[in-house]
Amino acid sequence: MNHKLAPTSHYHDLCDEEVWNAFRNNQKEAFAVIYYRFFKLLLQKGLQISSDRELVKDCIHDLFVELWKNKIQLVTPLSVKAYLIVSIRRKIIRQLKKLRSQKTEMDRLPLECVNSKEDQLISEQLTQDKTSMVIRALNSLTKRQREAIQLKFYANLSYEEIAEMMKISTDSIYNLVSKAIDNMQEGLTREADLKLY
Repeated sequence: MNHKLAPTSHYHDLCDEEVWNAFRNNQKEAFAVIYYRFFKLLLQKGLQISSDRELVKDCIHDLFVELWKNKIQLVTPLSVKAYLIVSIRRKIIRQLKKLRSQKTEMDRLPLECVNSKEDQLISEQLTQDKTSMVIRALNSLTKRQREAIQLKFYANLSYEEIAEMMKISTDSIYNLVSKAIDNMQEGLTREADLKLY
C-alpha cells in the first residue's frame, strides 16, 4: 500500500471501532482507512523498539496482511489504537528474536561464511551489557508487572489505555508500574554493585 496517498472515503468520518467493524465485513475501503489512519503512529512506535526503519515498515506491512487474511476471526477491540500498537510491538520483538537466533546460527559457521558487517550490527544491537541487564531485570518482575511495563514503555500506551487492556483500574496501573520500576531499579543496582567486585 502507498501510505502517502490517503483515500477519500466516507469511513474517514467514523470512529476507529466503526471502521474496524466495516473492515471485518470485507470492506476494502474501511481497511485502507485503518491503514492510513495508523501507519505513521505504528511506524513511530515501532522505531522506539528498533531503529531499523525498513524492518519496522516490513513488520507493519506483514501485520496488515495478516489482519486482512484473518478478518473474519477478529473481534472488535475496546481500543483499535491500543490493539494495533501492541500487535506491532509483538511482531517487531519476534522479528528481532528471529534475527538474534539467525545470528546465533551464523556464529557456528566458519568465519569466512559470515556476513561480518550485518553480523556486527546485530551483535551490537542485541548483546550489549546494558540491554542484557534490563532484560534480566524485566524477567525478575511478576507477569502482570512485566506486562504493564512493556505496554507503558515499549508500546508507549497511556495509563488509561493500559487499564482498559488489562481490565483493572487506572490507579491500580499506577501502583503496578511504580512497584515494577522500584523492583527493576533494585535489581539493576544490585547487579551493577556485583560487577564492581
